[in-house]
Amino acid sequence: MLKLLIKFIIGILVAPVAFAVSIAFYNNILLIKELANSLNFFVWGIASYVILHLLFYKPTYLYVLGHEAVHAGVAWLFGGRIKSFKVSEEGGGVGTDKSNVVIELSPYFIPLYAIIITMVYFVIVSSYNISGRTFVFLIGFALAFHIVSTIEIMKIRQPDIVKSGYFFSIIMVYVLNIIVISVIFGLLFPSFSIKKFFIESWGVTKLAYIAIIKQLFF
Repeated sequence: MLKLLIKFIIGILVAPVAFAVSIAFYNNILLIKELANSLNFFVWGIASYVILHLLFYKPTYLYVLGHEAVHAGVAWLFGGRIKSFKVSEEGGGVGTDKSNVVIELSPYFIPLYAIIITMVYFVIVSSYNISGRTFVFLIGFALAFHIVSTIEIMKIRQPDIVKSGYFFSIIMVYVLNIIVISVIFGLLFPSFSIKKFFIESWGVTKLAYIAIIKQLFF
């Protein structure tokens, strides 16, 4: 109970950061020159997945596979040993001797398939002169897949989320999603400056904290 209370307080303290990264992300997206000619492909990628998910087919197995793979991968990075790995349409699970809040929440803020597509893009573009529009479409599709599926699965009482508390989990997952997606955009689009994103996020966060402190104590 004490851990949940501490995490709830941390969630409240991190809330201004969520506001700041949102502002910084939006401002930097507007500066992406590469999307001037490819924005439609990115939007079509997002729209295509949303239509697929809502009207035709939910690739649940694929999401669960990625979800549990991230659990296992992050647990391994923290020195954990993978004892079991289960994936099905109904759900999945990873048995490991290591657990912490990063391992528990990692599948919700690591868009595995978008990262894989980004890696494939760099491998292919280093050897072939190809149009990046197909990859822009696929990135939009993969990010929509991650975000929509994450929102849907977080509506259910997921053990990972319940363990850390809903408010804390939602705030942390939101902030970390924005950061990870920003890093992906920074790798794909030279005009999206990761450095500028972090500097602006820090600046807005500082102003938000100062405004809150003045409101509460002065």
